[in-house]
Amino acid sequence: MGVNNHKNSIDSDTMNSIHERLRMGTWKLNVVTGEYTLDDITCDILQIPHDTVLKRGIKPPMDRPDTTGLQIEEGLRELIHSGTPFDHELEFTTPKGNPRWLHVIATRKPENGKCIEVLGIIQDITTRKQTENNLFQHNKLLNLAQRKARLGHWNWDFRTNTFSCSENMSRIIGFEPDVPVSMSSVLDNIHPDDRTYVDALLTNCIKNKEFQSFTHRMILEDGSMRTIQVSGDIYVDEEGEIINVLGISQDISDYKEIEEELLKKNELLIFAEQKALLGHWEWNIITDEVFWSSNLYYLFKQEENTKLEFNTYYSYVHVEDQAKVSAHFGKAIEEKHFEKIIHRIVLNDGTLKWILLLGEVVVNEQDAIIKLIGTCQDVTEQQMQEIKFKGLVESAPSATIIIDKEGIIQMVNKQAESLFGYTPEELVEKSVEVLIPARFEEKRAPHREKFLANPKIQKIDIGEDFYMIHKSGREIPVNITLGPLHIEEGLLISMSIRDTTAQKMAERKILKAKEDLEILTKELTAQNHQLADFTQITSHNLRAPVSNLNSLLEIYKLMDNEEERKELFGKFEIVIGHLTLTLNTLVEALSVKNHTSIERSEVSLSETLLKTEEIFTAEISRTKAVIKGDFSEIDSVHYNKIYLESIFQNLIGNGLKYRSSERMPVIEVSSEVRSGRVLLRFQDNGLGVDLNRHGHKMFGLNKVFHNHPEAKGIGLFMTKTQVEAMGGKIAVSSKVNEGSTFTITL
Repeated sequence: MGVNNHKNSIDSDTMNSIHERLRMGTWKLNVVTGEYTLDDITCDILQIPHDTVLKRGIKPPMDRPDTTGLQIEEGLRELIHSGTPFDHELEFTTPKGNPRWLHVIATRKPENGKCIEVLGIIQDITTRKQTENNLFQHNKLLNLAQRKARLGHWNWDFRTNTFSCSENMSRIIGFEPDVPVSMSSVLDNIHPDDRTYVDALLTNCIKNKEFQSFTHRMILEDGSMRTIQVSGDIYVDEEGEIINVLGISQDISDYKEIEEELLKKNELLIFAEQKALLGHWEWNIITDEVFWSSNLYYLFKQEENTKLEFNTYYSYVHVEDQAKVSAHFGKAIEEKHFEKIIHRIVLNDGTLKWILLLGEVVVNEQDAIIKLIGTCQDVTEQQMQEIKFKGLVESAPSATIIIDKEGIIQMVNKQAESLFGYTPEELVEKSVEVLIPARFEEKRAPHREKFLANPKIQKIDIGEDFYMIHKSGREIPVNITLGPLHIEEGLLISMSIRDTTAQKMAERKILKAKEDLEILTKELTAQNHQLADFTQITSHNLRAPVSNLNSLLEIYKLMDNEEERKELFGKFEIVIGHLTLTLNTLVEALSVKNHTSIERSEVSLSETLLKTEEIFTAEISRTKAVIKGDFSEIDSVHYNKIYLESIFQNLIGNGLKYRSSERMPVIEVSSEVRSGRVLLRFQDNGLGVDLNRHGHKMFGLNKVFHNHPEAKGIGLFMTKTQVEAMGGKIAVSSKVNEGSTFTITL
């Protein structure tokens, strides 16, 4: 009994060891309670504690795709009810986040015809699944790579002389994949012009038992032609007899077309270089090796394939240009940027040529220069034409600038250098905008577009004076004429520029003389008007008293009574008094008008107002008048002090004299600055004047508009005379029974 138990114990341990190595565990399901019982190996596989209790229908601690849950439930239901075997590969994710693929097998345990328990085993097949998946992905990538590269593999069974190919290969040659066909049927599709060559090559491969790669054309069923590149290996048995030939074929039709296209383009490039007198070059900075194209050898009359280095080229450079060329290459290497350069070369036979060099600097990943590449063009003819053209430009009488369509300066003549103060080196290859003020851009744009659309000689007219900029920043008035120059490289534009500074100065002098003449004319006209007014005033104001005197004199002669004569003498005194006042006023007005140089000084408006108030103290007190002054904006003015005091006294005096009996008089005096001139404003709330009736005689001598015992019609006349004598103006606005406002421009 002990021996048997020992044997059973060994068998159990061995079985557990096998299960652990196979990562295989056992489990069972109590159909009645729905509880799962898992052994330790199963728990270890699922990375859950050994005492974990799982129940059917309740979410387990392992994550699983919906498909896995569906497979488990449907599989168990079929097993329990109908005995359908349960055998599935299922996907899980353990609580620790590790993926698991499990092979699960289960069987049912019936009792009395009814399933009461399900028994099963579980094996961890994660490693195998991952390997399968990797192989699948690799195979997928291989197929993708072959498909993208239009590549496929094939097998030639030499014993049966049959040919089979992969799916990708079938796409290339049109045969069914993995279906053996006779080798002759494959060879029959080879292009007739290539068949003899292929047969001979295959015969030689079989003979030598060594495969030699080759390329041929193939005609497909749809009539299209493909170019196929073939390579392979020959396999033999122990006796050295050929068993089969394995190989790969690639459809290189597209590459072939590209190759042929490149050959054509290369031929065209060579042809173009020959026609354009152009060649290309490459200079390896590290090894000092130089490559020239065939046409460059031809341009330099050098034997092709001669060993070259940089000094080979440098030896051809004209002695006067060597320093410039050496500095140019040095700058290109230092700045890692190659600017174009034109210089002369002298060939071995003494021929002089002008060469245009274009280049590009090539650097490696460390930004270190490894080589220079570029083109070299014989531009001798163009340079000779340019020299002739420059001569014509230099001979032009006016400043001339040649620009391209983009406005880049190509050439300037001596006159342009003199006009703008720049050297040619400072202007050539710069935008013409450096010479034109930015404010003209908007108006120039339509003219530029119009010229480019229809290039013909035309003047620039933007509707205002046009200026260009000297190097010093000074603006120069100019007239510009544009003209087209058609050359092989395209359109150039000639700008003929004429300095109009002298013309503008002459125009300004003429305009100044015209303005002075107009001012003089206005002054003379004003004086004539004033003289006419003065004559009329004098005639009008003297005629009445003189006539009155004459009448009194006639009456005096007729009178005999001494008392009557004494009474008449009293009237003589009154008339003579009025006449004297009128004469004095006219004399004063004439004196004001004749003052050509009136003394001016800084006068305070507020102080002048205060002095005026002191003069009218009694009247202000008697009438209870309110005088307001606001000179906050400007108080000090450059004016004649006597005239200013007279103006204040006349206008404030009128405000008091012609006050309204219905309200307390208020007079406001203020100043302001407008357009650089001082405005002095006097505003009252007095009787006002009907300007529609009396406006035309408002400032006339002896003109009165109210029945006032002290009204004489002299104050406003003198005020206007004084204001105009100082070069100013006086204006009035007034409404009856509301008041008047006098505005004086000093």
